[in-house]
Amino acid sequence: MTRDDREFSIVVFGATGDAGRAVCRYLATKQGARPVKWAVAGRSKAKLETLVSSLGGSSAPSVLLADACDASSLLRIAERATLVFSAVGPYSRLGEPMVKACLVARTHWADITGEVFWVGEMEAKHGEAAAAAGVTLTSLCGYDSVPCELSLHVARKALKLGARHSELLDAEAVTQLNGYAAFARSNDESAALWPVLRSMLGSLSLGWCNVPVVHRSFGARGANPLRFRDREQLPMPAAWWNLWHLLPALGLYAAIGLALPLFYLAALLPPLRAAAERRLAAYSYQGDASSSFAVLTRASCGKRAVDVTFACPGDPGIYGTALLAAECSLGLVDATRRGALAPGFTTPAIALGDALVDRLRAAGCTIEAKATQP
Repeated sequence: MTRDDREFSIVVFGATGDAGRAVCRYLATKQGARPVKWAVAGRSKAKLETLVSSLGGSSAPSVLLADACDASSLLRIAERATLVFSAVGPYSRLGEPMVKACLVARTHWADITGEVFWVGEMEAKHGEAAAAAGVTLTSLCGYDSVPCELSLHVARKALKLGARHSELLDAEAVTQLNGYAAFARSNDESAALWPVLRSMLGSLSLGWCNVPVVHRSFGARGANPLRFRDREQLPMPAAWWNLWHLLPALGLYAAIGLALPLFYLAALLPPLRAAAERRLAAYSYQGDASSSFAVLTRASCGKRAVDVTFACPGDPGIYGTALLAAECSLGLVDATRRGALAPGFTTPAIALGDALVDRLRAAGCTIEAKATQP
């Protein structure tokens, strides 16, 4: 049986978690006139059936049972799918069994991990097997790191960089949450605004993830050297009264330094640990469709420069990540049908490139590049 002949195009594994539910809601309501056949998978039949009954749209999914600790159940669902999208984390603890099942079943894989060390470990252990089996495993399909990676893909094309260039590409990405009106400006305004923005920036907590992903993506195209920085706009201006962001930064590090011992203490004391586990188990976040986020990237190479705006509806953690992950998964299925998917471990921009840009624009994202002064 070829992948095109399989019962389901996509199986969402871990469908009853916050991220999994959000992906399911997207697939149920946003696929358009030609929806793919898909299924939800997890440990609890009751929870899965409740999820399915709550979904709107015309493409109701089937229900499959599987447990991340039961290899035979994972293989059964992998054998029925063209692609398994996994929302079961932490991936460093629960991800590898499903990866192995996909390799045995010759089924493609997608995930929303931000655990770059785990992705590297999986590629080192299973990269040759994936290539031999013709299986594509696409990680980092959510907020970390599609916006940054795809922005550099768009910037590279806008700058007309060849397969290999000798000049340094210098790029900096700035993330703004809760709307992107400040970034939706004309080219002249953006150029005038940039020095001000740089004085209002702090290191982004996801920089440890986005930076290596962008470098890997850029290097995979034979395009180097690259210098990339990932930043986040701070919610206050740099001014004398906060010592130009020194005081907020010191306060943040002090809070982290005080909180970590308390977390470790809670983990060591059974009553506190049990209370924390109950609270976390009961916590659920559906995402915020009314929110938005944007990443503005300025990339320059020699005497050329470009500003790339990547804006996405929804909060980045759940709604936006679900949109990005679902469109990546649908794009991977479509590329499989067209025979345009290269095997091995990869990332969304490497696997799909312009096809993903087109999909995300059609889904409501703004992705545009404008020439500017370096």
